[in-house]
Amino acid sequence: MQPPCSLYRIEGYADLWVDACLRNDEGELMFLSFYGRDASAMQFIAAAELGHKADAGISRFTLVNAAGQRQLVDLGSTDRLAKFSGRLPRQNLFGPISHLWLYDKRLRCLDKANRIGWVLAAGGDIEARVWGLVKELAPIALLDAWQRPLLDWCSDKGAVHELGQGLYPRIGNLRALRVSITDHFIRHVSAGVRERQLVA
Repeated sequence: MQPPCSLYRIEGYADLWVDACLRNDEGELMFLSFYGRDASAMQFIAAAELGHKADAGISRFTLVNAAGQRQLVDLGSTDRLAKFSGRLPRQNLFGPISHLWLYDKRLRCLDKANRIGWVLAAGGDIEARVWGLVKELAPIALLDAWQRPLLDWCSDKGAVHELGQGLYPRIGNLRALRVSITDHFIRHVSAGVRERQLVA
């Protein structure tokens, strides 16, 4: 099975190919999408779940692309990871192939108490989705006319933070942005309205 050049292989595991990987700022896995045969995929998942304390377990793994570039991925605590699997149609060039995802459970959960959420997208207007999440998390009403200045402020202050912008670049087309609405944001909006910097 020969992968396209855009895929990375998981070193040490036969016929496992990664098309998307996201890590946080500490290099820990947030999202992994990979394809492979059932036996190899299950071997990798089992090793990840065992962790470094077991002989057959792993705490990190390496991705290698066709050009030989290597990316180290730390698993971190596997208790926070969920998995999902599907199967490609049997009528393909490579025979029975599974598609699996490992991801941090927080990517799917909206933490309304702490006003934190995530936007994941592989294309389309991701900014509109980020703005929609900002409005959903904010405890005050926000006008759409304020979108541009408030999103600029959020990006500048780290209230909207995209994975893969630092030491650990994203692999593939998937993007993930963390939205965190703090009291500082609310004070900024209030001051903007009061000083008429934010107007309808």
